[in-house]
Amino acid sequence: MSSEALKIGLYIGSWPQNIGNAFFDLGAKAILKAALPNAIFYPMGGAVHWMFEESFRYHAGYAKRIVNKLFKVKDSQNNSLEIGEYADIDILVFAGMSMCQEFIENNGRTFLNASKRGVKVLGLGTGAYRYTQEEKKLYGEFLQSLSDVAIITRDDATFAMFSGQIDKIASGIDCAFCLPQYYTPPRLDLPVYNAVNFDAGPIPNTIDHGDNMVIYTHHDLWGPLSKDYTAKPNTLVSDIPEDYLTLYAQVQETHSDRVHACVASLTYGNKARLYSKTPRKALFEKVGLPRITQEVSSINQDMLAELKAAQVAQTRKFVEQLMNNK
Repeated sequence: MSSEALKIGLYIGSWPQNIGNAFFDLGAKAILKAALPNAIFYPMGGAVHWMFEESFRYHAGYAKRIVNKLFKVKDSQNNSLEIGEYADIDILVFAGMSMCQEFIENNGRTFLNASKRGVKVLGLGTGAYRYTQEEKKLYGEFLQSLSDVAIITRDDATFAMFSGQIDKIASGIDCAFCLPQYYTPPRLDLPVYNAVNFDAGPIPNTIDHGDNMVIYTHHDLWGPLSKDYTAKPNTLVSDIPEDYLTLYAQVQETHSDRVHACVASLTYGNKARLYSKTPRKALFEKVGLPRITQEVSSINQDMLAELKAAQVAQTRKFVEQLMNNK
């Protein structure tokens, strides 16, 4: 690689609609800093096109949205501009659930334009959404349209889907498992507590908190808060991801239908259970938790430390290959 400092664009965002997206974004930053301590890092918004498209559809009116949904019509406009499309950088990095049709539609333009200018692309701790053959075909074609790309997946299922479609691909872990390398929180002057985080459905009535205090969290803060979010005492909804990390880092147990509420709690050495059938739960199998949807679970921290070290090493290796065009 050149002796000049690498210029790396961190394509991050989509935090208001799901603050859990910040968890893997910040974990990715920690990995990159460990792998490339002399690089220069530039955060770049990854939700600009999405916000324009969502707002465009909203202002089109309810009736038109229903008709378009029924007939699968996709209204679109291209007035949005993302910095990643034009920035003078060497590599553009993205993380999270990004190997899917939604990413191509909302974010693909930025990466295609950057790639045409010679910018390398690194997917760091990425995963599929539906894990379907259609998704495999669509995203495989997208990857092949980029001039030089490397991918570290966050689960073995995603790796199996795309292995062989590009030269530089490896199986890794979700970047949010590296959050402790990003942030050490202050201590909280609270009694022993559990966190309850349900945004997709009702809270199960089978959760036993014992004598623990219960703190409620919500990860969706896009628009005015739901009455359900503001109806209970001891509820956290914040636009600052570190608030959540402080809470999850000291929780006894987290019960959630959100994948990354569980990831954050587990990586700081605590317990969690996921109440969801999402195929994205595959990322827990990679860290030895195949039963997290059936029971309260915790991670073997020694094993996790090895996986994190391997992620850093693989990141460094792929960046070297990208910059040397191997």
